[in-house]
Amino acid sequence: MKRFDGLFSELLDVKMKQVFGGSASELIFSLMEKQTCLKRAEVGANIEAFHAYVERLLGSEIAHVILAMSLKELCAKLQREYEQVESYFSFLDELYEIKFKLLAPMANKIFSEFS
Repeated sequence: MKRFDGLFSELLDVKMKQVFGGSASELIFSLMEKQTCLKRAEVGANIEAFHAYVERLLGSEIAHVILAMSLKELCAKLQREYEQVESYFSFLDELYEIKFKLLAPMANKIFSEFS
């Protein structure tokens, strides 16, 4: 969960900067930290609190847009990571299959000598 929280916090930060720009997003985060005691790094673990604060500060529609954009980016990022891992394991599976095909005839030959 810790990795998810950090990743989501990072993506929220990026989306806030894309929507509001660097200085405005910094202002929003600093106000949030002062008014709610919610740190920027903890946003991923407290999504509801972050959403409630942005909703109260900027309105419901903007809060939903930021959250939806962040979730969409999170899904895309996780899908890319999954595809990288999947391709890695597919490659390993192919190597093991080749290794087995190469070793099977040798094993059969050794076993036939002992029979």
